[in-house]
Amino acid sequence: MNFTQRLLYILILVSFFSCRSIRPDRVPVAEPQPELPTAISRINVPIVIPISFLEENLNKDWSSKLFADKGIELGSGLFADLDVTRTGKINIRAVENNTLKVKVPMKAIGDLKIEKRVFGQNLSTNFPFNENLSPEISFKPEIGNNWDLNVKNIQIDNWGRSLSYNLLGFEINLEPLIKNQLQRVIDNQFSAADLTQFDFKNMAQSTWDAFSEPYTIQEGGITAHFYSVPERVKVKEEFTLDQNLVLYLGIEGEMFSKLGEKPIVPKKPLPNISKNEDTENLIDLTLPLRITYEELDNYLNQVFQGQQIRTNRTTVLRPSNLKTSQYGDKTLLSMDFLAIREGKKDVSGKMYFAGKPRYDEESQALVFDEPKFDVDTGDFFTNLGIRMRKGKVQRQIKKMAVLSIGDMMETAKEELQRQGNITTDFADFNVIQPTLEIEGIYPSKEAITIHIHAKGKVGVNLKKF
Repeated sequence: MNFTQRLLYILILVSFFSCRSIRPDRVPVAEPQPELPTAISRINVPIVIPISFLEENLNKDWSSKLFADKGIELGSGLFADLDVTRTGKINIRAVENNTLKVKVPMKAIGDLKIEKRVFGQNLSTNFPFNENLSPEISFKPEIGNNWDLNVKNIQIDNWGRSLSYNLLGFEINLEPLIKNQLQRVIDNQFSAADLTQFDFKNMAQSTWDAFSEPYTIQEGGITAHFYSVPERVKVKEEFTLDQNLVLYLGIEGEMFSKLGEKPIVPKKPLPNISKNEDTENLIDLTLPLRITYEELDNYLNQVFQGQQIRTNRTTVLRPSNLKTSQYGDKTLLSMDFLAIREGKKDVSGKMYFAGKPRYDEESQALVFDEPKFDVDTGDFFTNLGIRMRKGKVQRQIKKMAVLSIGDMMETAKEELQRQGNITTDFADFNVIQPTLEIEGIYPSKEAITIHIHAKGKVGVNLKKF
């Protein structure tokens, strides 16, 4: 063997051993990978309810009796019969410190009675009264844990006129008597107008159910369903000086995904209310597109079906039986192939391609960096011939083994807007100008998970109550 032959032989050996770098039966130990983040998602919706809506409900029927009683003991031998009726529409306005002021026009009709012994004589007399009153009452409403509208800190700011009377030299003040009834009066009025059960619970329940409804996108042969498991509901009520009740309704939960058949998501009951400190209008979703290796195999086998990989002008490879798996910190793609060689016998074998998954902004696709390549046909020179053209082979594999996410992202945006149009009994919701971006790619032993981050705002069209 001359020098030239020896050199060629050494080069062939070096080429052979340097290329053969993938051992599927010996998976390298992967560098520690960051844990898959929890796909926490949240919606926070400011629902603006004009105070005039509350007034309308309160004033549907204003000729109602507020309270009536007979023989009310006032002390010192004084008694009263009292009948109080609403005579007009209630007026509500919001003031500072989340407080409401309410004017209730009313008529107080009754008798003041005195039964006393004066200088040994029994004194008994009646003093009828018929008064129009317009007390102004301030209080702080608050949504309770059972979703009712509680009335707290009632104060009487003024009565519209004095409630003090002089009867035969006795000073009689009806203010404490009527004031003691006002808590019951306000509660009864709100209850009669369905405001103690103003469907706040139904508002939350409708939004809660819509949040957990699967959200589906179909693109490039992949059908992905995203769904949430809601965990928290947060509420804050605020009465504003522009005369609105703003209900800040927030829902948080974890998002999941499933490819193929639409999942059946069990409904969860509303939890106890948490205090909402967030007043921003937002949709902030993390959509975890989880693709198992089995699902990726099905997708790639469809993509590669009928495809050919040309190594030179006389040889093409027909791939089949593609399989993916984790390979250290890379993803391994293995495939059977048939090498069809012009003028020569066909050769079958196996190819391996490994790379780190990454989202490429320019192509908007999942690509593989730091590629490694190997081939095994059982024939030394065939292996060598393919390895010597591995750059050309790798480029063709990378071009075909692509999961296009750009089209999926665009479809996801359109579907988010379409499926975000939610109709409930109290309001219609719609998603405004959502943006989507890839937040991270997380390979694991079972799957590749792509986190898609979606942000937007919620439009609310309130209906008549």
